[in-house]
Amino acid sequence: MNRKKQCGKHAVISGIRMPQLRCTRVSESGILRRVALALCACLLFTTVFVGCGTEASDEPVDPNKLQVMASFYTMYDFAQKIGGEHVQVTCMVPSGTEPHDWEPSTKDITRMEQADVFIYNGAGMEHWVSDVLAGLSNKKLISVEASQGVSLLRSAEEEDGHDHETAHADEDEEDSHDHGTAHADEDGHDHADEEDAAVSNAAAHEDDAADHTVVAAPDGHDAHEHGEYDPHVWLDPMNAKQEMQNICAAFSKADPEHRTDYQANYEKWAKQLDELDKIYQTTLENLSERNIVVAHEAYGYLCRRYNLTQVSIEGMSPDSEPDPGRMADIIDFVRTNNVRAIFFEELSGSRTAETVAAETGVKLLTLSPLEGLSDRQEETGGDYFSVMEENLQQLTEALR
Repeated sequence: MNRKKQCGKHAVISGIRMPQLRCTRVSESGILRRVALALCACLLFTTVFVGCGTEASDEPVDPNKLQVMASFYTMYDFAQKIGGEHVQVTCMVPSGTEPHDWEPSTKDITRMEQADVFIYNGAGMEHWVSDVLAGLSNKKLISVEASQGVSLLRSAEEEDGHDHETAHADEDEEDSHDHGTAHADEDGHDHADEEDAAVSNAAAHEDDAADHTVVAAPDGHDAHEHGEYDPHVWLDPMNAKQEMQNICAAFSKADPEHRTDYQANYEKWAKQLDELDKIYQTTLENLSERNIVVAHEAYGYLCRRYNLTQVSIEGMSPDSEPDPGRMADIIDFVRTNNVRAIFFEELSGSRTAETVAAETGVKLLTLSPLEGLSDRQEETGGDYFSVMEENLQQLTEALR
């Protein structure tokens, strides 16, 4: 503790004004008291540092655990599931905040300088990633673009009426696929060798602007402007499995001692994702209606997987505003296609969805893009799986 600060009228410890400490010869008990106060100050600082503005608990930093920064809720949830007891994960986007236009604060950048692993979705979801990573001096940081290996869909705005997909791994465009309506031909990907492949990509794609290691980050993917591609890949359970596999590879690289545990956790959750996929398949395949009208264009991957068609009122960002012509087209579509419900999101409100529902006389239902948890979902201990199960219940009610 600085001697000059001790001799002032008050000592300030993490914003708390403490009684005067006299600059006199002290006894052994006085020394112990000073040591105790110093330890309390350190603990208070560390606790505030970890918990402020994040989804993480107010626990002090554990030096024995891998320190992980996750860009928003779904990445946070996947990281917790794969890392288990070996990781301490901080969610950068605060609870209840819509992540599309969110940007990190100075405190978030400071945390990233201290982190071991940074997990982000990519595909344009986090528009700020390239600039932030380029400015970091954290040479040990391993960053992973979780969506690497997923076949991306272009956003409706980018397609301009043309139906095609973009393969994420090699950027080749596939004009033969119908955006949002074509069922995925495969039931998943072969992940047997993906961990080694993801780790081997690190050297090839190392960021020249900083010395941190990039795991499973493809050339130029960080540069994707938000809106070019639909970033909501995790709403297809098979894509979620790919993202967990990439996170597993990053943790195994950062912490080889616990590689076996990370792999075991991945296999456990991958099995549950397979089961979730089967439930979706069997539940949705025989429903008579196939159109879903949504407020936010976030469900292309879910629709592609389960042979549904999404019609969005707004664009890729939930705060975009449809013009009167678009609203008229949506209302006409609902009336002529036997649409029974309009879906909205709890985090971003329902004004445009309410307008369409009021004009057409259909009901409003919630459908979560899993960009974050609502207060209700947090209170009930929700996670990716419970929210996806809720989504299935809502889809079933609207389409049967």
